[in-house]
Amino acid sequence: MKNVTLCAALLGAATGVHAQSVITLSAARAAGPGTTVTVRGTVSNGPELGAIRYIQDREAGLAAFSNSAVGFAALAPGDSVELRGTLKNYNGLLEMDPVTSVRKLASGRRLVPVEVMASELTKVYAEAYEGRLVKIKSNTGVTTPSGVGIMTFNGNSNYLLNGQKGATLRTNNASAGETGIVGKPAPNSEFDLTGIIGQFAPSGTGGYQLLPRLYNDIMLGGGLPNMLGEPIPTEMSRNGFTVNFSTQNAGDTKVEYGRSAELGTVVMNATPTTRHSIALKDLQPGTVYYVKVSSTNAVGTSTAAPVPMITDTKKRSTSRATRSTDSDGDD
Repeated sequence: MKNVTLCAALLGAATGVHAQSVITLSAARAAGPGTTVTVRGTVSNGPELGAIRYIQDREAGLAAFSNSAVGFAALAPGDSVELRGTLKNYNGLLEMDPVTSVRKLASGRRLVPVEVMASELTKVYAEAYEGRLVKIKSNTGVTTPSGVGIMTFNGNSNYLLNGQKGATLRTNNASAGETGIVGKPAPNSEFDLTGIIGQFAPSGTGGYQLLPRLYNDIMLGGGLPNMLGEPIPTEMSRNGFTVNFSTQNAGDTKVEYGRSAELGTVVMNATPTTRHSIALKDLQPGTVYYVKVSSTNAVGTSTAAPVPMITDTKKRSTSRATRSTDSDGDD
């Protein structure tokens, strides 16, 4: 009896030590619901998907859910984390809930999605890709489940990618505001789409969904900034004007200008945007300037050909309305 008791105690201690060991996400998925695990991975989403975070490593992904674990809500894409908790099945989705420990190890880690062409997108709507970041390239459109094209995205709504049955695209209410998806226009030309493969299947099978995070997960025209027309001058004066131009995708803003085609002067704004505007100052009155604009993002650079713009030749006199107001004030 003593020997049996001693063996049981040693086995229990060994099991406890093993339970504390970090295992891969693939091993955690293989262990399945009811298992308490400690895993490490890179976070692939923030609060734009609500109280859930997905983590991934080179081979697998895993969902984690918590409204109370210390440090969990602050996790952001690119954070390297160690999570401990118990796995469960939530409508087909394997997730860690409850999460009992959160340890952030680093930040700014690069997230590498699995890439497939739209012609083979059904490949990633599968258990092997659940919880992983994927990028589907060369899509043609987004429709309702009945196949009708859409103009704008709604929250907590299901759509079909390329009108293909089974290729569900799910938008979340939490992805709102300036950078979110809700209320933004649906693409009307070829685009790439990045998102996380989730699952919602009360029956336990099927129900895979692609979950885009923010609006910049939709990349038109291959993701380059892509110029939309020529730059336009506004706010003209004797000594300057504002250069405005638009791009299909966000990028920085660069304006080169000069009194000849050689240009020579550069003004930049590093903030990514699709609506670009830079004021040029200290120019000569009544002078033609050649202006070349470009925009760069992580994919590459888009450039427009130089166009001539001219400063005003006359000083702007005080408006009649202003003079009238001043006179009335003197009476």
